Amino acid sequence: MAKIQKNSEKATEKVTNLFDIPENILVGDKRVFYPNWNNRPPKANPIILLDNKRVLTQGNYMLVTSKAGTGKSSICEAIASNVLNPDCDSLGFKVSLSNNRNKCLYIDTERTPQDSWLSWERMMTRAKIFCPDEDNRVIFQNIKSVAFGERLKYTEEILKKNTDIGLVIIDGGGDFVMDINSVQETSKFTDWINSFNPLISIVMTLHTNPKDDKPRGHIGSEMLRRTECAMLLRKIEENTRLITTNYEFGKVRNDNDDISFYYQWSENHKMFISANNYTPPKPITIEKADELKKLTDEMFMNKTQVSYGYILSFIQEKRGVGIPRAKQIIGEMNGKQIKNVAVNVWEKN
Repeated sequence: MAKIQKNSEKATEKVTNLFDIPENILVGDKRVFYPNWNNRPPKANPIILLDNKRVLTQGNYMLVTSKAGTGKSSICEAIASNVLNPDCDSLGFKVSLSNNRNKCLYIDTERTPQDSWLSWERMMTRAKIFCPDEDNRVIFQNIKSVAFGERLKYTEEILKKNTDIGLVIIDGGGDFVMDINSVQETSKFTDWINSFNPLISIVMTLHTNPKDDKPRGHIGSEMLRRTECAMLLRKIEENTRLITTNYEFGKVRNDNDDISFYYQWSENHKMFISANNYTPPKPITIEKADELKKLTDEMFMNKTQVSYGYILSFIQEKRGVGIPRAKQIIGEMNGKQIKNVAVNVWEKN
């Protein structure tokens, strides 16, 4: 019995202190934490601020989601550039890494080497670092050609060799699994993230579903559940983007979750820049919505269904407008006050 107990104690001693916090806080099995009044862990420092709000702390991860082609990589480049130059325009993000973990690992899983090089060049240019100057505080790696099964191990080796990395940017988190709907693969990936040293923080991008703002697959659901901050990147106008937490799945665990920051494409700089003076398009006002509802009520008085021609004529007469403007008004009302239920058959919505 004594031999069994001795072997058990020996095995416990070999367990790595995954949390890298003092031994008097983690005793026995270093993987398990039992809180009490005397073992409060050191306070987690903010790693990333957006618009002066804390969106990422040590040991946590931050999720950036959007439709394909909206510009998630521009966000990643901007965050990495702020590691190199805290005074550059980094689209509202401010990064603060500790002195002994002041490096960033940028992992590109999607693009070609040529596209990755252009991305790296934008990052350096944004940070105002020009050829032939270099700065090794950002390790930029393209692992698109590394097999799915090897990507976690490959990244682990990089982290072991570079113990001064404090931030990991995964530009394409879904590319670490073969099937984004696989519970088993997702669990393996999230367990791998949870085993990270708490002094390492993670920024990850994921695509949303084609028809809504939820990140794709089971991996998207798990990341939303575990992440400290979830943000959505939206295309507002042709050259304007918005990154925000003001959507159904948005959250900020450790600060105000009302975040909206705009940036625009600059033809002069050949990259996105902060749009501090941008005024977003005004939504249809409550007054206008009420006005269209009143118009609809009059249009359908004593009627349950009408034709498109009737709607067109009614709006022309009531509003005193021509056919083009009447068609625009129908477009504004479609799906809100009225709906098309069959060929040339319309009803109140």
